[in-house]
Formats: sequence, C-alpha cells, structure tokens
Amino acid sequence: MDVSLLIQTCDSYQRYWAGMLFSLDFNWNFGKVPVYWASEEVDVHSINFQSRNFPYKPNSGIKSILTGKTDKTGFSTRQRIALEQIPTKWVIYLQEDMWLLSNPGNHILEQLLLFAEIQHADSVKIHTKLHYYDAYRLEITPYEIGKIRMMKFSQGDNYLHSHNGTIWNRKYLLDHLIDGEDPWTNEVNGSRRMSSKPHNHYHYNIHWYSQPGLCEMGQDSRDFITLAPIMDDRMSLKLQIENEIKRQQESISDNLH
Repeated sequence: MDVSLLIQTCDSYQRYWAGMLFSLDFNWNFGKVPVYWASEEVDVHSINFQSRNFPYKPNSGIKSILTGKTDKTGFSTRQRIALEQIPTKWVIYLQEDMWLLSNPGNHILEQLLLFAEIQHADSVKIHTKLHYYDAYRLEITPYEIGKIRMMKFSQGDNYLHSHNGTIWNRKYLLDHLIDGEDPWTNEVNGSRRMSSKPHNHYHYNIHWYSQPGLCEMGQDSRDFITLAPIMDDRMSLKLQIENEIKRQQESISDNLH
C-alpha cells in the first residue's frame, strides 16, 4: 500500500507520547503501513519511557522526523516540513493525543485506498462524525465499504481541513498549506483554500481512536483520565510477560551450556 501514518506532535506535549506509542504497539501493523513521528527537536527514540517501572522503547519501525522548534503559529510550517519528508502518495494523519482504540483493519484500509485512487480523492476522512461537527456538509453516495456508507463533502464552502483522522493525498495537502498558521487558523483557513475551487473529499464514519482526543485546549480530557491508566496497565503486563519469557529463555540457554 502506498500509504504512511503520520503522527504530528510538539515537544511540549510529551505527556501524551507514551500512550500513543502504547496504542500503536497494540493496534498498528508496522509492516503494512510505516509510521512517521514528527516532533520538533526531541527524537521520540531518545526518551527513556517507562510503564509501571518497566523500561519501554518505542517500536523500532517508527521513523523520527524533526521539524524544528516553533511557537503555536508554526504548526502548519512543521506539518509541511514533515509531509515533505514522507515518500508515499497517501498519508494517514493523526495527532499525538488521538490514541488508537483499534485498527480500521488492513482489508478496510486497502479498500479505502483503492476507493481514493479510483475516485481521484483529495482526502478520505476516517473518523466518527460527532454531533457537533455541524460544519461538515455531506451527501450520500452509492458506495459502501465494510457495510459503511461512503459520504461525500458537498461542493462549495465546507470544513475540509479538519485535523481529525484522514487519508490525505499528500501532494494535495501540501499544495494547500501556508506556513505560519496555528492549528485553529490552519483548519479554518485551510478549509477556505480547499473550498475555493472544485474539490473531492469523502467521509468514512468509523470509530477507531479517541475523539476528539486526550487533550482539549492544552488540558487533559476525560478520555485521558480514563485511558491513561488502562494503557499503562496493558503495556506493563505486556512488558512483564516479555521479560519473563526472556528470562526463561536465558535460563534454558545457560543450562544447555
């Protein structure tokens, strides 16, 4: 599949990194879809993470991108720098506080990418349409994937550049980015830029990560309070089991010698 997963973050949000990394380990197929982690100056592999006192190392398959340090107005600049370093035609975009609760599944992703290719889509949003997304203007299409109806964003003014989980045509997204925008301005003005000409965006209503995220305006959300200890417990148990298996293997090896 000609697609990558991009996690965009800033160094000041390291509080949410471990949970995202844990959720990727539990839910992502790194062999099928490579993962890029775009931080500012701190390489995700340089941090000594822990889970309940067990040392934890991020998956070695995660490719680190350093975009350079900015204030909040550099959000779009950092996004551009990250996208320019990714070679695939399609990019699944998430942010560090959108911890994975499941995986859409390789078969579903393959079908969504095939659909995007056939329809020459600019993007396919892959997230739950929450009740307050009233800026989304959607039309019914005749297409279904996994018994879920594909929706199409209406022409004209529409909320096309939300930062929710989305399969983007990487070049299209780059063509509509302007440096020096904060996240909120980027969503609003980016949507205006995309809406100013004929566009081809779709929506696939699926719940597979925390929405709207574990951080709301810089503060922990209710999802963080709920999910953080669960993720920590699951990862610490996984690490404990792995350590015990390793210890037993080393003991067997010693006895054989």
